[in-house]
Amino acid sequence: MEHDRSFIGRQRELDALQAALARAVAGQPGVVLLTGEPGIGKTRTAQEMVAHAGRLNVLALWGRCPEEPGAPPYWPWLQMIRRYISLQDENVLGAMLGSAAAYVAALDPEQLGRLGVDRPVPPESDAAKARFRFFDAIAGFWRRAAARQPLLLVIDDLHRADVPSLRLLEFIMAETETSRLMLLGTYRDAEVTRQHPLSDTLAELHRHAAVQRFLLGGFSPAETARFVATADAAASSELAAALHEQTEGHPLFLAELVLDRNQLRVPGVSTARTGSRAVPKGVREAIGVRLNRLSPSCLRVLQHAAVFGREFRLELLQRVLADLTEDDCLAALTEARAVSLIDALAEPGGYQFAHALVRDTLYDELPAAQRARWHQRIGQALEMQYQDDLTPCLSALAHHYQAAGTAGDVSKAIDYATRAAERAAAMQAHEEASRHYQRACDLLPVGPVTDAQRCRLLLGLGNAQNSAGASELALATFTNAAGCARRLGDASLLARAAIGFGDAQWRLGSEGSPAVVLIREALARVAPADVRARTALLTALCQALLFSNQPDAAETVFRQAVALARELDDPLMLFRALCAILPGRWFPDRLALRIEAAREATELVQRAGHPEWLTPYLSGWHTGDLMESGDTVAATATASFHLVSGETMREPFNQAVALAALAMIATHEGRFAEAEALAVQALRCGQRFDHANAAGIFGVQMFTLRRHQGRLGELAPVLRQFLGKTSPSGTWHPGLAVLHCELGARDDARAVFDKLAASGFAAMPHDAIRIASLAYLAEVCAWLGDTVRAATLFDLLLPYAGRNLVFGAHTASFGAAARLLGMLATTLQRWDVAQQQFEFAMQFDQRSGGRPWLAHSHHAYAAMLLRRGGSADRERALSLLEAALAEARQLGMAALEQAVLSTQADAAGAAPLPSVAGLSPREVQVLRLVAAGKTNQEIATTLFRSQNTVANHVRNILGKTQAANRTEASAFALRHGLLKPE
Repeated sequence: MEHDRSFIGRQRELDALQAALARAVAGQPGVVLLTGEPGIGKTRTAQEMVAHAGRLNVLALWGRCPEEPGAPPYWPWLQMIRRYISLQDENVLGAMLGSAAAYVAALDPEQLGRLGVDRPVPPESDAAKARFRFFDAIAGFWRRAAARQPLLLVIDDLHRADVPSLRLLEFIMAETETSRLMLLGTYRDAEVTRQHPLSDTLAELHRHAAVQRFLLGGFSPAETARFVATADAAASSELAAALHEQTEGHPLFLAELVLDRNQLRVPGVSTARTGSRAVPKGVREAIGVRLNRLSPSCLRVLQHAAVFGREFRLELLQRVLADLTEDDCLAALTEARAVSLIDALAEPGGYQFAHALVRDTLYDELPAAQRARWHQRIGQALEMQYQDDLTPCLSALAHHYQAAGTAGDVSKAIDYATRAAERAAAMQAHEEASRHYQRACDLLPVGPVTDAQRCRLLLGLGNAQNSAGASELALATFTNAAGCARRLGDASLLARAAIGFGDAQWRLGSEGSPAVVLIREALARVAPADVRARTALLTALCQALLFSNQPDAAETVFRQAVALARELDDPLMLFRALCAILPGRWFPDRLALRIEAAREATELVQRAGHPEWLTPYLSGWHTGDLMESGDTVAATATASFHLVSGETMREPFNQAVALAALAMIATHEGRFAEAEALAVQALRCGQRFDHANAAGIFGVQMFTLRRHQGRLGELAPVLRQFLGKTSPSGTWHPGLAVLHCELGARDDARAVFDKLAASGFAAMPHDAIRIASLAYLAEVCAWLGDTVRAATLFDLLLPYAGRNLVFGAHTASFGAAARLLGMLATTLQRWDVAQQQFEFAMQFDQRSGGRPWLAHSHHAYAAMLLRRGGSADRERALSLLEAALAEARQLGMAALEQAVLSTQADAAGAAPLPSVAGLSPREVQVLRLVAAGKTNQEIATTLFRSQNTVANHVRNILGKTQAANRTEASAFALRHGLLKPE
């Protein structure tokens, strides 16, 4: 901030920064952010903290986000890693880097020799997995480095950061655990809108780390006085006050005016007169005042340097300024340093402008034509400097040749942008790859001559967008690529576009018909002899057909894909073909086909020696299929393998999938405490890569668990909010209907149910939540006693007879479908069918270890028997109720326990309850108490129900009996023999 580098002010911020650093040294990592307008002192305050860290033996590393677009991906991280490497001996470096050495070498090829890396990072077809491994390796390196010596990582100008650098920042701070690490970031708050990438990063940091933010303002009058006195001990207090009034304590403005005063001071000129000079209207004007005092040669050198960017190197500057000697350049740079316009970097021959605005002012003053010519020269200088290996400067070359425009070589601009994109993709910097591919597309002339090149660029762009999570954009890009391929008549390019389109649509979870059309078109154009291309297309088509609800066609295509894949000597292609059918979990009649395909795929993996193939392509889906078949032991083994694999390869997606599956199984088996712990672990793990999906799975799992425990009431507000966000239409209505039932809100449940039942439930989609929707609706239907809709739901559920009902691939188990079929049959008074289904449900739940569902089956079966009232039904029902009660108490199923006790109370010493006017047994029970003159509160106490639930029963009774009031309802009960005999 000042010329002698003494530090003034910011005491509150410094105290907080130093306290945060002390906590970090003690193993409590955190993030501190300094924000404010340009020139306010963010960087200077960070520099003061670096000095403080040095006094505490904390290693401080500095990374700056470049203002210009020519830097490679991860530039601030690359700067810090380079500095760390330069400070360590080989033994320490090897221990700190560990498995990250290969990733660091991939990030910075110039370090290959120092790091001793002899093998590159193995390629990975799954972009998300590859990026995670890269990020995890870098995060592990920083954890090890912080364990050896506390670290202060400073990232300056975060508002300029490339998106991959921001994603890496989020990942590292989520993985710090108890690392002795503090991150200090600076950014201009005015430039960070809601749409700015940093906005998402700030939100993510707040989720995973202790974050403090300070908005820096101007100096106070006292601080301004100290600032002025530091520059001129003879300055008067009047001068300081005048300067403060003019600048409002803005450090950069103050520095310019004080410097201006000192440089203009001549004998006989009064201090007060100099101090009255007007403050510049803006920061750029303030910088312009200083630039106007430079010699012509110094200004020329700085103007060329500004075209390089914020940082520049002497050797490259000399190549561009060929008419100047090295001494001439050094003299000009020395003059600029003397007036604090540039600073020397730690690396010999490196310089940077003292402030980004200095560089911007110089650059913006250059005529456009002159800038373009100089960008061209810099591109040529970079080519000469790095002629042996252009890899480190591909981004810079792409930037300078693009900026050269028509004054340069457009073909080189396209070539370097393409190579920079490929390099960024290899570094898992997919957002940067997208930017470079888009740049190349924009530079490429439009016309038939360039269609082939444009198509390849679009394919690269689509893949990068898809990998970066921008799948909506990828769909449009692949569509454009397909158009180019059609014009060219190139079947191979069309196939790539079709497969990419299908993958993007699959990632979005959207309806697959558009992908089906495009993939079929590509298949029609591929030569029959091109078995590899046809296999890949058929594999993609199978999945697209599943997502367009065409299971028959999907099975046909699946068999074709597998048959062709067997002709190839490529285990991975056969494996993927076998797995293509597995996502069709919502088609119950293909369960045996999916299980057989998974079995063969597993054997293939074992023979090929690639167990890592299983987790992304097979294990998640297969666990759900095994649970659906009732093979809980095999499902547990598969999920456990999935978890071990995910932990070994440190892949949070696979870990989260496995933990969620194990939580589902634990709930199914009645291990509720363990299930909750696993669900929480799955949520924490899943939030690292997909917050929304992880939260959705956790919500369903906790809903299922709390239902078993009779604790839904305590979660009602949260559940209503959750259920309002879990479907494209805005509300997952079946879940909401069940919630109303559980809380006794009969009218609300009826309203939701009636809406869903329109047109025979035809609006209910065939998707991943269909089975859960059917399960919940069956329960609601039975609870409402809706005989009209029970038959329809029975038919919809019948294909799942003999199965366990599983939500999604691994989210929740609802026990045997036969239990729900039995409940619906009971509603329809199809007693024999109900008995058959309940008998099967009990056997199935017993075999699958579904203890909670077995207890529910016992209770529902008993209720059916009591309602039927056969000669032997009562004795069997009482036995079933005893079993249900014992299991409910042992597992802690409070709601079921109360329901069983209520049913037992109904059955104790009573004749079978008659059924008149569609009244349910519970309604007959309530009607008898109404006829006995009891109030709703007294009935609620007797039946262990809420007053709200009783009120709902009474309203329903009045409607079914067409009674105007409780007296008429009592008379109805007497006429129809519903009252208990005296």
